[in-house]
Amino acid sequence: MIVRVTRSGGLAGGEEELGALDTDKLDGSAAARITDLVEEVGRLAARDQPIGADLFRYDVDIEEDQGGRRHLVLIHEGDPGVPLPEPLAKLLGALEGRR
Repeated sequence: MIVRVTRSGGLAGGEEELGALDTDKLDGSAAARITDLVEEVGRLAARDQPIGADLFRYDVDIEEDQGGRRHLVLIHEGDPGVPLPEPLAKLLGALEGRR
């Protein structure tokens, strides 16, 4: 599975690729951890999300090993005092560690 995350919006309205990784290049436990995080992010994306100006939009694109594709969207306030949802923060941390 290949996972790519892009962030857009905020006050400046820009777009930034935050990272990508291929689980086929990870050991089994690391690949399973990424798969679990993607599923958790998917459950969060299915919930009601905030609406408003200057919010950050996190687009998570997934290319499945079987050829399927998924696109998840999470909206976040962007306020430094409000932490990212834990599954998204962990996924971004894993992507950062692979750069």
